[in-house]
Order: sequence, then structure tokens, then C-alpha cells
Amino acid sequence: MRQGSDFLGADDSKSEARGEQISSASLRVSINLADEPPFRLGGLAVNPPLRALDYADGSAETLEPRVMEVLVALCRATGSVMSRDDLTAACWGGTVVGEDAIQRVIQRLRKVADRAESFAIETITKAGYRLVESVTAQHGARGDAPSLAVLPFANRSGRDKDEGLAWGFGEDLVDALSQGVNVRVLASSATAKFRDRPLTDFPGAARRLGVRYFLEGNIRRTGETFRVTAQLIEAGTSAIVWSQRFEGEAANLAELQGDLVTEVAAALGATIYKLEMDRALRKPSNLTAWECTARALAAIREYGAEPLARSIAESLRAIEIAPDYGLARATYALAVAGAYLSVSLPDPATENDIQVHIDRALVLDPDNAGVLAAIASASAYIGRPHEGLPRALRAIRLRPGHGLAHYAAAVCALLSGQEREGIRHCEDFLNAEPESHLHYITHAWRGIANARLRDYPAAKAALADSLGLFPGNFIALLVLTGIAHDQGQHKEAADRLSLARKLEPDVTLALSHARIARFFAGSTQLDVMQAAISAVWVQAEA
Repeated sequence: MRQGSDFLGADDSKSEARGEQISSASLRVSINLADEPPFRLGGLAVNPPLRALDYADGSAETLEPRVMEVLVALCRATGSVMSRDDLTAACWGGTVVGEDAIQRVIQRLRKVADRAESFAIETITKAGYRLVESVTAQHGARGDAPSLAVLPFANRSGRDKDEGLAWGFGEDLVDALSQGVNVRVLASSATAKFRDRPLTDFPGAARRLGVRYFLEGNIRRTGETFRVTAQLIEAGTSAIVWSQRFEGEAANLAELQGDLVTEVAAALGATIYKLEMDRALRKPSNLTAWECTARALAAIREYGAEPLARSIAESLRAIEIAPDYGLARATYALAVAGAYLSVSLPDPATENDIQVHIDRALVLDPDNAGVLAAIASASAYIGRPHEGLPRALRAIRLRPGHGLAHYAAAVCALLSGQEREGIRHCEDFLNAEPESHLHYITHAWRGIANARLRDYPAAKAALADSLGLFPGNFIALLVLTGIAHDQGQHKEAADRLSLARKLEPDVTLALSHARIARFFAGSTQLDVMQAAISAVWVQAEA
């Protein structure tokens, strides 16, 4: 249970391994916090000498000495029941204390338990108390998306009637952010008290509210311009990690306010997720399952066989940490399916293995938009877009601001023959996550959708956008090869294929055909593109 510590002697450790109760004498050994090593309860890191708690979401708090002593004593009991006499001996030096004093400490620890979601304090009638770790905690820390508190926006217009406008903007922003899945947002009621007295102690407020980030901002109306300024603050350091200004014409203020709320929420959601990916990549150990999924998705943005292998490894690690975590299963399915789509020849056994994880993720967390979006994308990648599309659309209904849900809907729709719907969802994704690492892939899918429609100018423009973000995109070069040959531009076709093969020197014509077959499945353009790739390839080999 406790990492980096050894509360028990050798004989007691053997008893613990056999599941036996440890002796009452051991339970009553007096607690000296200065001598107690740090330990973990699932995602909760406990540092007794500092009386510090660090939660899986990045927030922290400091416990009162007596409360920390009782927590240590209950952990040391390793699931055994501690009587009131045991607790007073270990934590009060044997001094007789009232039932109320013990109850107050237990209630305080139960608040910690509710926040940590990794253990519980049970009352055993006429016997005492015991600490029980949750199933998730026993496998490791599941973790969760980072938490954010939106502070009331200030009115800088100098007009009293704009007070309500400033307040309403913050309320609308909380609602918009709650539609995504990259951040957990506190209700505005939790920060209402800061409307008339600005927050200065960010670390202290973060410990009380249990958040990692604060967002503060203001509105200003100057002439015909309405401006919103927002900045994101990392609570632990009080550092501003993001700041941006948004503005527009104030003539139609109601419509403009809605547009600005959407724009701010989209930029902020993408920024926080990127910060969390970077944080997870820097963290050397004690990763949560959520952090492993973030690392897996960070690897996907790099493209290629090696990053995809890292993505698979990280998502497998997430499953090992929390086997019943639906998002971990869904992320693994997405990573393996992405590798299969890009670098593998057709293999029904691999497709079936991916399907097993898709089905398992759906059983574990059927109402999670993140899970639904990931498994919808995975279904499309293994040639089952008709199964994925309704799940992607449900994810959008659950979380309209979830970018990956729109991305999944785009891929599923266009591979189901609904190319124009696919293009619309691509645009929705680009708007929902304006700074996402998936933009280069999304532009490639836009290009494929337009190529399926034989709208070559639009296809070439979209594929150029993709290459502008990631010049090493083999898929974009392969499709451009087919388009150029079909248009009679044989030199351009040869140049495109030559560059693609330099990027992936081991690629074969068979794999290139497999890729084209996946991207143009069900399209009348499939035979055209396959014939074009074959012709250019054979010419290059001559």
C-alpha cells in the first residue's frame, strides 16, 4: 500500500502478506511525524513531516498535525481496525480525549478521502475505525483532467450597466468550458465571493478549492469595440501561463458576446490540455493513468512508427495502472488503430484485437464523451466507420465543445460516404480546438474528403495546409501523387512520390495501396487513385 516506507518489521510484513491483523501493540506505537517517510494512497501523495497532501489533479493542502497523525496511524494499520484507545495512544500520547475530538479528526479525513477518491474511512460499530483503499487506488492512481476556477470578470468599461455584462460573460464561459473534456470547471458559485475582493493568494485559494488553474479577465467597451482580456494562472506558482485578447465590433453585442465566449473557451481548453501534456511528459514517475493517456496523445502528434509505438506503450501503461479505466482502454484502441491505419497491411486478427478494447472501453464508461470519441476514431481506422459514427455524434451531444468528438465524426462520416458532412465536422473541430496537435491530420482528412468528391482544387489546398504544419506527412504526399497523375501532371506526381519515399524509404507499393484503400473505401475514386499510384510507382522503378 505504502511506497517508499516500511512501517512494519519483518514478521509484521509477513503477517500483512497473509492478510492477518497486526498486533494491538503495533497499532499503539506513538506517531512522530518528523520520522515518517512520504507515501501514497493511489493518486494522493502524503508527506507527513511537512503535513502536506498533493492530489492527483495537481492541487495541494496542508493538514493539521493531529489529523496527519491519525491518517498515518490508520495507514500503518494496513486495513486493521483501530479502536479509540489505539488512536489516543498513537496520536494523543495516551491522553484521554473526548469522542468529539476523535470524530472531528475523522470527519476532516473523510473530506480528504472524498477529494482524493482513493480511500475511505470506515466506522466499525463498537470497535473503531479503519482505512480502506479503493480498487482504483490499489491498482494505482487513475487521475483526472486538471481543474479550473473562473474568477468573476471585471468591468473595465467605466459604465455601471456593464457590470451585469461582465458577470454574465464569466457565467457563460464556465458553461462553455464545461462542454469540453480537457478541463474540469468549478461552478461559478465557488468563486462568487471574489467579485468584490480580488484574489491575491492563489496557492492558498487553490488548496481550499482543489484546483490547479485560475482564469481571470475583464471586459472593456471603447467606442465601437468590445474587448475581452483573459489570463490563465497556474495556482501553485501564481505564474501567468497564458494571456490573450479577444475583440470585435460592439454593434451587435449579444451575438458578439456568444462568439467571444466560444472563442475564449476553445483557445483556453486547447492551451490547458497542451500544458498538461507537457507536464505529463516532464514528470519522471508516479504517473496517473490520465497522465499516461496525455503522454500517449502527445506521441500521436509526432506521427510515424516510433511515436506511434510510444503512444501504444503509454496507453498500455495507463491500463496497467487502472485496468478498469475506460479512457485508458479507449486511448489504447485509438493508438493501436492509428498505427494500423498508417503503417500496417490488412490483418483481420489485429482489427479484432482492437475491437476487443473498443468494446471493453464502452462497457466501462459508456457515457464518457472522451471514451466515445476515441473508440469512434478507432472504429473508423479499422474500416468500421458505420459503427463509430453514432458514437461520435453522441459524444458531441454530451460535450458539444469536445474537439476529438468532431474529429471522430468527420473521419467516420467521410469514410461512410458522407464526405460533405465529414468536411463540416473537420471545420467544427478546427474551431473547437484552434491550437490542437491534430490539425495537420484534420487538414489531411479534409483533403481526402474533397479528393473523394473529385474537387481537386479544394483537396490540394487542404493537403497543402497539412504539409505546411507537418512536411513529413506521407499520406498527404501520397494522395497528392494520385491527384497530380489523374490531372496529367506527371512530373509533379513523380516528384511527390519521390519525396514521400525519401521520408519513408522502407514503404512498399502494397502498403501504399492498403493506405489508399482505407482512405477511399466505398468511393468511386478508389480505382482511379490506386491506378495512379501504381503507374507513378512503376515509372519510378523503371
